[in-house]
Amino acid sequence: MQSDFNIEISTQNKVPIVRIWGEVDIHNCPQLNRVLSEVLKENDHSLIINLDGVQYIDSTGLGTIAHAAKTLSNSNGTIQLVCNKPQIRKIFEISGLSQKNVNMVESEEAALGVTQ
Repeated sequence: MQSDFNIEISTQNKVPIVRIWGEVDIHNCPQLNRVLSEVLKENDHSLIINLDGVQYIDSTGLGTIAHAAKTLSNSNGTIQLVCNKPQIRKIFEISGLSQKNVNMVESEEAALGVTQ
């Protein structure tokens, strides 16, 4: 049984914002990977990923975001990760991604302030 999964892409102040809802798992990571790859072709400096609508993320989802972070690190870019759910934040903190070029922020507004 697959949960509702949705991705929305927008741009604000020339910074791409990827908003994700649902469960990020092995079933929908190929779609997420395609979206992130397309966004990174257009912008290799910064990216905001909003996970506030995500209920669950597995290791495949973490790996997909880690791959995007690695791609951005090649051009000294960063990901601003909007995430206010403690269980999701903990996964990123434990993984060590939050110590590399992935910054955890409270809101899209805060993320935009960092990328300016």
